[in-house]
Amino acid sequence: MKMRNLLTATVAAIALLGPATLPAAAQPDKSQLVVGQLQFLKNFHPLIQVNNTKRLQVNYGLLPLTAFDQNAENQCILCKELPSLENGLAEMVDNPDGTKGMRVKFTLLDGLSWGDGEPVTSQDVAFTLKMANDPDIGFSEFNPWTRASDIEIVDDRTFVLILSEVTPSFASWDQVLPSHLEAPIYEANGTADSYVKQTHYNTDPTNPGLWNAAYMLSEYQIGTRLTWVPNPHWPGKKPEFERIILSYRDNSSALVQNLLAGEIDAVPVSPGGISFSQMLDVQRQKGDGLKYHIVDGTNLERIAMNLDNPILADVKVRRALMMGIDRKAITEALFEGQQPVANGLLPDSNPFFNPDITRYSYDPDAAKALLQEAGWTQGGDGICVNDKGERLSFDLATTAGNQTREQIALVIQSQLGEICVDIKPTFVPLQEYNGELSRRRNFSGLIMSSIRFSPSTTPGIAVASDAIPTAENNWVGNNFSGYSSPEMDAALNEFQQALSAKAQRAAWQTIQQQFAEDLPMLPLYFYAEAYVTVPDLSNFNVVTYDPLMIWAQDWKRE
Repeated sequence: MKMRNLLTATVAAIALLGPATLPAAAQPDKSQLVVGQLQFLKNFHPLIQVNNTKRLQVNYGLLPLTAFDQNAENQCILCKELPSLENGLAEMVDNPDGTKGMRVKFTLLDGLSWGDGEPVTSQDVAFTLKMANDPDIGFSEFNPWTRASDIEIVDDRTFVLILSEVTPSFASWDQVLPSHLEAPIYEANGTADSYVKQTHYNTDPTNPGLWNAAYMLSEYQIGTRLTWVPNPHWPGKKPEFERIILSYRDNSSALVQNLLAGEIDAVPVSPGGISFSQMLDVQRQKGDGLKYHIVDGTNLERIAMNLDNPILADVKVRRALMMGIDRKAITEALFEGQQPVANGLLPDSNPFFNPDITRYSYDPDAAKALLQEAGWTQGGDGICVNDKGERLSFDLATTAGNQTREQIALVIQSQLGEICVDIKPTFVPLQEYNGELSRRRNFSGLIMSSIRFSPSTTPGIAVASDAIPTAENNWVGNNFSGYSSPEMDAALNEFQQALSAKAQRAAWQTIQQQFAEDLPMLPLYFYAEAYVTVPDLSNFNVVTYDPLMIWAQDWKRE
């Protein structure tokens, strides 16, 4: 009852966020689009310390080589034709040691240029690949360049990526960097810390030569605003807007008020914007006065646990925590049931979902019984202790300013308190969370954030032994729990070599079951992908896997 009352109070508090009276909206300037945002980036480099919030901001001006569209189909973005085994642009080859590798051929779009007029060339790809394979730098692992061990340059626009292993994601690749600007910086700064401080993306972000999309950055006001304007050298469709302005607020309540007042034209629904519950409240207040773009999502909200902590290393404790959280009640109270409970790494609706995995329903009695088996008994203050006198107490850290996460952290504190677990919520600024706290694993208990597995991204980024961030790998990887399992690594290896849908499905089945048994993370729910916009914004297609601003040149106001 206590937990239900807390959820009810949380929802009631959300309803108070809208202003009592709103000023009359000014006549809209349809030559521009103002997008409300939270969490201004301190590190603007597109391939280092990447997270979902960064991808939503950087992709206005820097495009990946390929991306998944609103139909979840992989498409060429900077290239002419997507490689496949069928069209011969991808082929399996024999490596000198007798193993199998791949050769994947791309041709860049005709006329593709950086915003300063310099052409985007195969040399830029070669430079990006060189940096990616430098262990002292540490790029992201969404569609990592490190899958390619070498490159053959055919001409200025055509190149062949050489992969030492067969992988189903051979046709999915991240952004390319401008060698004419970044190569001198890289050569002079051989470590990640030094390079990040000196890269043009952080020292001179409005340099047009950094951007290769339909828009390029023209204004950069720290903590306040980013302004994107048309790239005069973009060879594709001319953008519809004269500028797209990312306008930052300190908290999501301010975004709600500005949206209702007509001061912003669009806002993401977490991450980087308002919460889903706030969107529902806006919808109740504004109705058809705004447009609500909602699709089922694949972004998993999860709690990572530091398994170096001997208490959390006990799988019985982890399972008890899972059974002590009423995820269904959370999604019903905060999201009106529109965000599905996560039973594992994939949504139940995913065609690769394994329906036979071990599931953990809310069962506080079973949770307390498991804790007793693990040696924990309730102390005088209601919190469990073991025979060493240690209390069953953990910090739970998440990103400050994200209202949904802050609310859920408080609810989880209440729920786990009912099974004698003491939870101390802490709310950390995004930059600190993504840096020192999570990537350097400077936490002893629990941290809450999200992760997405696209069709081209191996789940190994979060559960493989070699994805544990360490000083040796320059803190690259999303295995913040520090989970290491030979069985999981073997299943991930099978997935990495699976080219057919049947083989991929079989590998996914094993991965999901191993995950469910070991519980290296606590899955909570899957985000719906959502935006709220002015009603006359068209061609604004919310996508499931990649940022929708990759296609920003198509947006317009009718």
